[in-house]
Amino acid sequence: MNKIVGCGLASGLIAGVVTFAYTRWQIAPLVEQAVGFEEARSHAEQTLTGEHAHEHEVFTRVVQENVGAGTGIVAYGLIVGALFAVAFWMLTAFLARRRIAADPRWVSMTLAAAGFVAVTLVPFMVLPANPPGVGHEDSAGARTAGYLAALVASVLLAAVATVVAARLIPRIGRWPSVMLAGWGYVLAVCLLTAALPRFDEVPTPLLDTSGAVVFPGFPAALLADFRADSLTAAALMWAVLGTAFSMLLHRTSDRKVAYADR
Repeated sequence: MNKIVGCGLASGLIAGVVTFAYTRWQIAPLVEQAVGFEEARSHAEQTLTGEHAHEHEVFTRVVQENVGAGTGIVAYGLIVGALFAVAFWMLTAFLARRRIAADPRWVSMTLAAAGFVAVTLVPFMVLPANPPGVGHEDSAGARTAGYLAALVASVLLAAVATVVAARLIPRIGRWPSVMLAGWGYVLAVCLLTAALPRFDEVPTPLLDTSGAVVFPGFPAALLADFRADSLTAAALMWAVLGTAFSMLLHRTSDRKVAYADR
């Protein structure tokens, strides 16, 4: 178990570093554009209302983009890596009890793919990531609660689907069981998405008293690029995590993991 957790932490560290590099290269420029829009819109609103506010950054933009973002992403990678290792250990033990043979590398990559879908993709479908300048402070609590609800429900549904598939394999075969459980998960996710609240908080054009546009709405292309790159970064983290974990586990083990008729 200690060896598995060690592989998970090392894999999470690698995944975090790689993801931060991608984020710094691809997403940071989009954040800069979004911050520029937010500041310009705030100035336009102050001009319309005659109010003036002065805000001072506690940390400089450079510190936030490098130290803050880097520390956060790497720490997240370590946490996910540790949880991934525990999930891998539990899954292999479950497969052993069900006498289902599977290669550890296959289990690792499948678990990473399932983690991306359950932990990242489904909550993202319900509440996609927003850049600076999109969203209201008043609804921040509701958005966070909705995201956590989607995350917990998605993970639980994925766990139930895994158990159902494993129990059906001896009766109807491997692929029919996987397909049936998979489609059941998709249906449950669709119902979940329809039940949770939606938030449409993209800034619209700013109008003066005569109805003339004095400042445009948030650029649609910028929003789409930010969300697409955010999802890509998450997919990259899970892919690197699964690949690194399977390679490290294979290299540091002189014997096979005890499971599945081994």
